[in-house]
Amino acid sequence: MVTSAKVFHVLVTPEEARKILAKEIDKIVSSEDRSISSAAGFVASEDVYSTEDVPPFDRSEVDGYAVNHESVAGCEEDSPIELKLVAEIEIGKIPEMEVGKGEAVYLSTGSMIPRGADSVVMVEYTSRRGDRVEVFRPSFPGENIAHTGSDFFVGETLVRRGNIITPEIIAVLASSGIGKIKVMRKMKVGIVSTGNELTDPGTPLRLGRIFDSNAYYFKSVLESTGTAECTLLGTLRDEKMEIENFIESNVGKFEIIISSGSTSAGFHDLLYRVIGELGGKMLFHGLSMKPGKPTFLASFGRTLFVGMPGFPLSAASVLKYVILPPLESAYNFPEEERRMVALPFRLNSEKGKDTVLPAIIGRSGRAYPIFGESGSISRLLYADGFVVLSSRKNFYERDETVPFFPLRSRSRDILFIGSNDPLIERVLFDATPRPTIISTGSWGGVDAIRLGEADAGGIHLLKDGDYNTFLVEEEKERKWVLIRGYSRIQGMISADGTSSFSEIIKRNLIFVNRNKGSGTRDLIDSEMERELGTGFQKETIRGYFWEAKSHAAVAKAVKQGRADVGISIEYYARLLNLKFQRIREENYDIMMQKGFYDSKMGRRFIAKLKRSSRYSTSFPGYVFPENIGEVLS
Repeated sequence: MVTSAKVFHVLVTPEEARKILAKEIDKIVSSEDRSISSAAGFVASEDVYSTEDVPPFDRSEVDGYAVNHESVAGCEEDSPIELKLVAEIEIGKIPEMEVGKGEAVYLSTGSMIPRGADSVVMVEYTSRRGDRVEVFRPSFPGENIAHTGSDFFVGETLVRRGNIITPEIIAVLASSGIGKIKVMRKMKVGIVSTGNELTDPGTPLRLGRIFDSNAYYFKSVLESTGTAECTLLGTLRDEKMEIENFIESNVGKFEIIISSGSTSAGFHDLLYRVIGELGGKMLFHGLSMKPGKPTFLASFGRTLFVGMPGFPLSAASVLKYVILPPLESAYNFPEEERRMVALPFRLNSEKGKDTVLPAIIGRSGRAYPIFGESGSISRLLYADGFVVLSSRKNFYERDETVPFFPLRSRSRDILFIGSNDPLIERVLFDATPRPTIISTGSWGGVDAIRLGEADAGGIHLLKDGDYNTFLVEEEKERKWVLIRGYSRIQGMISADGTSSFSEIIKRNLIFVNRNKGSGTRDLIDSEMERELGTGFQKETIRGYFWEAKSHAAVAKAVKQGRADVGISIEYYARLLNLKFQRIREENYDIMMQKGFYDSKMGRRFIAKLKRSSRYSTSFPGYVFPENIGEVLS
């Protein structure tokens, strides 16, 4: 059979080709429910929120003894302190006792922490005889305890629509009790290679033949995106009858068929003619790009047919530049890779042990470690990968390089590091489906902005009666701006309406504090000094050393009865039906890099922040000022 070569009279631009392909792909994509046991590699089609606090109660991270840290203060290996063993708590059992001074309760890893205990001494640092336990090492408040909701809390975002479901996300979903998730169904894609010269890898190569690589490349790239389930359909010779048989056998079985290559003159014209003769419609034929010009897209009933160049570089260029963007638009998939990276600050390592830390890649290109408790699955959810600190070093200086091992390929539109707040999360996801949110406390956010690692961060730092603006005064030469956010009503949360620190002391109530570095800790210390005087010994308040790491953790500790009172925001008091005694409004403002402030995404984020008052019904206890979103001086 003799055919004439196709002359490309009208070429479409890559942008036009992407628009045409996107329109056709939108007709194909749909969602389905899948068990999390088979959801890995799929793309989430809806937002998923935690249905449980994780962990759901304060629990021990080790085998050991629950104690009040004051009971073992000052003990050493050659000067142990003896405690009375008053109980043992099995995993899954609810403790009914309170640990007093000089007492200890034995716990297994995962056991619930009893009332009165603020730390757990590892069993390795103890010796037990009957009901007496000798302790050879002191503990500090919170040591070896995973606090309620410290990993993530009820209603926290676990997965956003468009995120690919990774093994780490599966673990997070399972930890929250979620057994099913709605995902984007993978498209059924058939891949065929064309050309008389092709030989399958793994078979002997004769002179004049080449190994087929395109089919395997297409399959691996498409399946790695989570958008496609690919089937290799072998190779076709450049013969009309064989092509006709192939189309008639496979059209309707697949939603997309991708073909590549032929050295025969006019092969694409041949395939074009066969598709037309069998009822197909050519949507475009020829691209105004180099390499990749001889590319076409045809619609064949329920099947799209993509004809790709045969040269691997050309085929790869078309796949990356033309084919993948419409898929990424429909499924919203990100991407990245492996290298040595610099650290943003001095970091201690442990001699004799390699230290592996989840990390994100900051805006300066340095790896920003995500610190947290050893059982924290959410660190893997947000991490780009791991940095490894060598066992041969005691510390790394700022900008020293370490190996970085990626977990996933991803892009991020906003990197937000700072104080935890449930409303700012909504605002960030309104601005983009791909924010990265790391909760470090207000001072952690300040450091990340000053180091250039984050785009923005939330802060609520109190000094001399004012919030946050003192930072502007103290740092005249700066690369960041302070944006007015909203206000949150802070106060005492309790079950019975406790209203003052004096009452806490008088009734000997257990108080749950906040972690150092958080804005709420600054407020707590300020309020104690205002009410009790600057000379008052804060440490005498029962539970002062118990440092919860979030507003949610404080509220849950009170709700579960482990603590009697704590300081949190009104939102959580309403959410958990607890009593709330207002202390004051605090300003939750945004530190932002000047470069990000001037960017399109920065402007979009500020626009969404200005509209955050639309969430006022869902977020009681928030106040939205007239100058929200404006630069503070």
